[in-house]
Amino acid sequence: MTDVVVVGSINVDMTSYLARWPGVGETVTAINTRIGLGGKGANQAVAAARLDSSVTMIGAIGSDSFGQDALDRLRRANVHLIPAPAQAEATGMAFIDVGPEGGNIIRLAEGANQTLSPEHIDSNAKTIAKAKILLVQNEVPIETSLRAAEIARAHDVRVIMDPAPAPVPFWSKDVLQAFDVITPNAHEAHLIFGALPQTLCEAQRAAEELRDFGPRGAIVTMGGLGVGWSIGTSRGSMAAPTVPTVDTVAAGDCFNGALATFLAQGAEICDAIQRAVYAAALATTRHGAAEATPTANELHEFGTTLGSNILESSRV
Repeated sequence: MTDVVVVGSINVDMTSYLARWPGVGETVTAINTRIGLGGKGANQAVAAARLDSSVTMIGAIGSDSFGQDALDRLRRANVHLIPAPAQAEATGMAFIDVGPEGGNIIRLAEGANQTLSPEHIDSNAKTIAKAKILLVQNEVPIETSLRAAEIARAHDVRVIMDPAPAPVPFWSKDVLQAFDVITPNAHEAHLIFGALPQTLCEAQRAAEELRDFGPRGAIVTMGGLGVGWSIGTSRGSMAAPTVPTVDTVAAGDCFNGALATFLAQGAEICDAIQRAVYAAALATTRHGAAEATPTANELHEFGTTLGSNILESSRV
């Protein structure tokens, strides 16, 4: 049995690190530029695999050299990719600028990701049915994610949806109720129900209110602040540990991949969230996307260094 199946995007990331943000019409020289594996689906798949999950990914890449590079990087990360047939479209690309404080601006070229279809999902229904967790995001057509979720829930596979990039207008209740857990950030939660959470208490309340829109549970991520959640009878908030952040590109994807891993391993909701927050925080101390996600040993060492008192969360 596969622990985690990911249906999602595969990109090659071109990341430039800037000493300052340019003004409109201004040219600035990057401190450094990196090429690496990206796409929310691939990032989450690698994050789960590096934490010792068995991971299968269903995604689309082009027949160009970037596609081969992405495939090679996934293989080295121990992610088994079931690729959709090669398309005339180019492999997806992300052009990322990272500012001096670690914040980022991302421009996406969807490419082959938008060719991943419900028919590809049907061809791999048995793979999804044998998983413990299905991870989906909003960088492939929503019809494809919905078909994967339908198959998963028919076989008691828990479905986690990361609704990013945020659809505008946001999805209806009919779409949201297809997922067991959604993991929006503050901006995405705002688009769903009209209020922007700014504190961890507000994030928890937002997660509780989001359940009225269809999903069985919600986790609202608040970047460096932490998270608030409401899933089943578990609800609470947890502050993120303070770390020397250099790059936040991978944080949300690392959180989702780690969450899926620990839930697949049988952890209770609050414990899985706690460990996922740690993994995401550690990822921000490194450059890059998929390659920034920690291994299981690194995460254990990080938690030991911080001490159990920092792990305390607010739970009811």
